[in-house]
Amino acid sequence: MLCGGWRRSRRSPEEPRVSAQVAAPLAFLPSPASSDSSTKRPGLRALKKMVLVQHIEAVREGHQSEGLRRFGGAFAPARCLTIAFKGRRKNLDLAAPTAEEAQRWVRGLAKLRARLDAMSQRERLDHAHTWIHSYLHRADSDQDSKMSFKEIKSLLRMVNVDMNDMYAYRLFKECDHSNNERLEGAEIEAFLRRLLKRPELEEIFRRYSGEDRVLSASELLEFLEDQGEDGATLACAQKLIQTYELNETAKQHELMTLDGFMMYLLSPEGAALNVAHTCVFQDMGQPLAHYFISSSHNTYLTDSQIGGTSSTEAYIRAFTQGCRCVELDCWEGPGGEPVIYHGHTLTSKILFRDVIQAVRDHAFHAVPISCYPVP
Repeated sequence: MLCGGWRRSRRSPEEPRVSAQVAAPLAFLPSPASSDSSTKRPGLRALKKMVLVQHIEAVREGHQSEGLRRFGGAFAPARCLTIAFKGRRKNLDLAAPTAEEAQRWVRGLAKLRARLDAMSQRERLDHAHTWIHSYLHRADSDQDSKMSFKEIKSLLRMVNVDMNDMYAYRLFKECDHSNNERLEGAEIEAFLRRLLKRPELEEIFRRYSGEDRVLSASELLEFLEDQGEDGATLACAQKLIQTYELNETAKQHELMTLDGFMMYLLSPEGAALNVAHTCVFQDMGQPLAHYFISSSHNTYLTDSQIGGTSSTEAYIRAFTQGCRCVELDCWEGPGGEPVIYHGHTLTSKILFRDVIQAVRDHAFHAVPISCYPVP
């Protein structure tokens, strides 16, 4: 649905007010420990109205969504923009008081997203406490800074941890040192640390670190060579320690602790995927029939095949994710206007014309796949 206009910002005209509808990643929010009253932590109601910049998939200018095309006629396209989110979250359609202010928001969001993409692994870690704090604050339903088991289960759902209730309760009781069925302060931290525990990584670390429980640069190099890292050198191992080690004392002595080792393994550098393969590296000069095509079935549906909603947004999302083959299930509509829906079901209908426009506007702009056909 179309959102109302925005209030004007008191900030610099180049800096959008990020606390109204779109929040900067919570990594950029002030620390809750700050004594400045103007930077106190947001309340639960405010947190529910915020979205994280890392959840934004795209920012589209003009009437580039179903909502704005249908209901945005009263607003000039230059004043409108759509924030599309990753996952199943609905778009946020916005209309600014002026075209200039809309552009400031577009540029501001682009800068925030670029800033997020450019963050180093260490920066992401440095700001992780605010991300964790935000979920703790949301899960704490009675806002008493203590977590009951019910609230802990809510927290686990929020962070997509699928855990057996009995196992979760066992961890809960192990951390409940006050024995009052509530976790607070250090008890919550202990519970979170248990969630992050990776026994299989600890075993690998012990195998290479020996009795002192730290990896020297030469021991880390041995690990890299055993994993088949071509061209690994002592200098490479030293650089990894400087990049991922969290303990400053260990870093000064060119040693890597378990935490630093886990940070490395869970970073993009530790991924199984060859970084060179994150962009197109294959021979793309062969005939079309020589390739597999990333395709989408029932593209128009956002939900159930029986009674779900059809939407042009589903096509836009498919193209954004790299699909080059989409499905248009066409049927005769009222007044000879063709429509698209899952035939002989209760799914909603969308106009063929709107889908074709979405294909025109979005199938050939996403780099690097824009040069490939949509057969």
